[in-house]
Amino acid sequence: MNNWLRNKWFSLLFLAVAFGLIYNPLTKFPFTFGVIILYILGVTFWQDSNLKSLNFNKLGLKEFRIVAICYVVLELLMDFVFQPAVSWVFDEPADYSAFSIIEGNSGLYVKWLFNMWLSAAIGEELLFRGFAFAQLERIIGNKKTIIILVSAVLFSLPHLYQGISGLVMTFIFGIAFALIYNKYRNIWINILVHGLIDTLFLTLSYTGHIEFYNLLGK
Repeated sequence: MNNWLRNKWFSLLFLAVAFGLIYNPLTKFPFTFGVIILYILGVTFWQDSNLKSLNFNKLGLKEFRIVAICYVVLELLMDFVFQPAVSWVFDEPADYSAFSIIEGNSGLYVKWLFNMWLSAAIGEELLFRGFAFAQLERIIGNKKTIIILVSAVLFSLPHLYQGISGLVMTFIFGIAFALIYNKYRNIWINILVHGLIDTLFLTLSYTGHIEFYNLLGK
């Protein structure tokens, strides 16, 4: 076991590099997250000689029930409680106009679904939950509240293009995903819940009903 690589300063460096890779100029979406996934797997194996800290745990009937419950509860809370509240507080809906391009375009819809599952569902959950939790625990110890908040902040920052309301909504999603991960410690649960939520979002965009999110805040 490479204990020196698990020093808190190395963990801080590894986490900073992983986050910085989002903005690297050499790759474009969704390949950027392909690079990030490989980086996370490589660094984790280099540190621990295994991937246990990323919590690729089993998926059985119990886990699928957890996924279903978490998805339904989170979707309902975000769509009918938090989204309207955030839109009302900031007097502006989240800016989802960038997704209107896929309306009625089946080929682009399928392409974006694939890109989303690679980058958001797998990539973001590995980065902001699995990897961030593992490195932050080595940096600050077992301070769950701080780890949950920091991971949520890191998760929200790349979504600045969605405006203040979008940024706040992403932060709230980050808190929710972090709480799910902290409770169940199974990255597959997070990946599936995240992927299902974004699949509905892209499907509404494809069918021309993306304004559903804005109407809720009126």
